[in-house]
Amino acid sequence: MGFSNAYVIELEGTNLAVIDTGTPGKEKKILECVGSLGRKPEDVSYIILTHPDGDHSGSAAALRRLTGAKLAIGKLDAPRLSGEKKLKETSGFGVVMLGIFGALMKVERVKPDIELNEGSAIGQLTVIDTPGHTDGSISVYEQGVAIFVGDLLRTDDAGRLKLASASMSRDMGQVKHSVEKISKLEFQKLMPGHGRPIEEQASKALKDFVASGFRGK
Repeated sequence: MGFSNAYVIELEGTNLAVIDTGTPGKEKKILECVGSLGRKPEDVSYIILTHPDGDHSGSAAALRRLTGAKLAIGKLDAPRLSGEKKLKETSGFGVVMLGIFGALMKVERVKPDIELNEGSAIGQLTVIDTPGHTDGSISVYEQGVAIFVGDLLRTDDAGRLKLASASMSRDMGQVKHSVEKISKLEFQKLMPGHGRPIEEQASKALKDFVASGFRGK
């Protein structure tokens, strides 16, 4: 959706899930995608946020109102989404970037319906704790098929893997540990929060990225 990605997933059965919602004002664009699948807003049963940053949670509250879906996020990030804690904390250059983002977009704070933990399941999707970018960042995994990684990983214009932005992440040591963790899984597609998805042999690409010392090729 321009700056960041959102994904619509067909769950087992008839329901849909939306993973991440982009910046504020993107709810209609997401529902256009739902409509293009021949589905209705009320078919969206879950909105899953990989983390609470405004470029991923910005349309969550509005989308929940339009769909009646249950809103889910990692347990440690739930207080940031609801407004009990600051939406984002960082240091250095990240403080400057947060000031710019904060001026450009006003994120509606919202209390989630579900707090997710390691191993939580929504349909065929399994939650994996992958902290580092934020304390409660999660990845969403469909075994053998795909993994949705939020801002844990990005891709550049050539589709090469890159780590989360250091200036916007809480702990790069944790980021690397989380990347190593998911590199042990098998999946065909890797779906980042920013950049092009890797749609073939993605787990091999991730293993190679880790083996290179996170430098890629």
